[in-house]
Amino acid sequence: MSKKNYPFLLLVGHLSFIVLFAFSFLFFKERILFSDTAFQFFKIINFEKINIEASRYGAILPQLPVLLSMKLGVNLKWLTIIFSGSFILLYYLVFICCVHLLKNISAGLTVVIVLILCISQSFFHPVTETHQSLVFAILVYAILQYSGFRHPTIQYLLAMAIIILAFFTHPVAVYPLVFIIGYVAVDKKQLRSLVPYLLVFTVGLLAVGKVLLTNENSYEGKFFSELLKSPSIIFDLPDAYATKFFVKKIFRLYFWLTIFELALIIYLVSKKQYVKLVWQLASSGFFLVVTLLTYNQGDSDMMMERAFMPLALFVAVPLFKEMLENNSFKYLKFSLLSVVILISTNRIYQQGKKFRERTQFNLGILSKTAHLPNRKFIVEKSEIDKHYVIFWSHSFETLILSAITENMPTQTIFPANDLSKLTKYTSGEANDIFLGTDFWLEWGINDLNSKYFNLPTNYPYKMSSINDSE
Repeated sequence: MSKKNYPFLLLVGHLSFIVLFAFSFLFFKERILFSDTAFQFFKIINFEKINIEASRYGAILPQLPVLLSMKLGVNLKWLTIIFSGSFILLYYLVFICCVHLLKNISAGLTVVIVLILCISQSFFHPVTETHQSLVFAILVYAILQYSGFRHPTIQYLLAMAIIILAFFTHPVAVYPLVFIIGYVAVDKKQLRSLVPYLLVFTVGLLAVGKVLLTNENSYEGKFFSELLKSPSIIFDLPDAYATKFFVKKIFRLYFWLTIFELALIIYLVSKKQYVKLVWQLASSGFFLVVTLLTYNQGDSDMMMERAFMPLALFVAVPLFKEMLENNSFKYLKFSLLSVVILISTNRIYQQGKKFRERTQFNLGILSKTAHLPNRKFIVEKSEIDKHYVIFWSHSFETLILSAITENMPTQTIFPANDLSKLTKYTSGEANDIFLGTDFWLEWGINDLNSKYFNLPTNYPYKMSSINDSE
């Protein structure tokens, strides 16, 4: 698909990223000072080194701008902003590679769609590597579709390298990678070629190795174990939490996904592209069933959103490839895509405003305690939950939030499930301890990075209430 045929769609892609960059700046506190992201950002800042969780090595890339900025002496507030924007920058660079280097506008637009179509709360969980793995999978698609390589060996070695990167960013990449390899093989009539089967074999080998080498008690191990339960669990799917979540959202969060799927089915049937249709339906259907099984016990809305994100890729890759190759109704396609993007980005913006209320709530608590010398406080978790759902990372969130807020001393508020178990920290026995989270409770205050955090070691924690003003 030539850029000359769809200049307006290319412009839409660039404008979409301008909006995402703006959101990453506007809502940098809501994106970074939240749950897993706050904890991981704290570790990067505190130890001044790369942080890897669950062997997901692709996560290194968005951390590099932060680490470089730290070397240049950038302050904590701007480090927070940079970390928020670094994820969007990574995705934009992949978009640039797709549309300008690999001449594939449909792949570039798929990057945009995957990042916004089925997204609301997940935009505010940037460290989940699902986003990155899907974007890398789309890059694999653009590489395999590109006809400008002088030597096919270079093309397939490059594709192999990005396949490995995508998988080691998040194992969910297995599903879209197999789908993409199969779709390209059908599209380019390569089913009798050895190459797509070697690529699929590589993906399968990576997946098997991951399952065999993953501890069943680890974070990823518990998800694998859900798939290995009794086969009878599939009969319980209609009543599973994941199924109810998806069905409940089908005419809201997944409305445009449904419309895109129907449009794709109609188009492929009209063009008698039955092999592509069967492959797309089988791949997306298999992924959907696996996801429903994996998350049958449920999770937070944010994590459930993330789990279903790959569905946007399964639809967008073939839809844009098939329909944008046809130059008819160019302006209608432009108009419809623009409407979908506007609606989707507005949904993210509205969610950002809701999350900002949580930020303001935390700032309100910190403002009440700012004049006290302790700077370290323990609050009953249930008391905060009456107002906003609190996360295990709250002590790190409030530590960073207070440190980047002008005219406010560095503070931390630890949400306790049982206040009676924490008297050691309020009696003066452990004044030099910073309370992190239940699974990593004690941190030495002297071990905190003094360039960014300054907590007292001569005062104990103070039991407090969010309604206290003195």
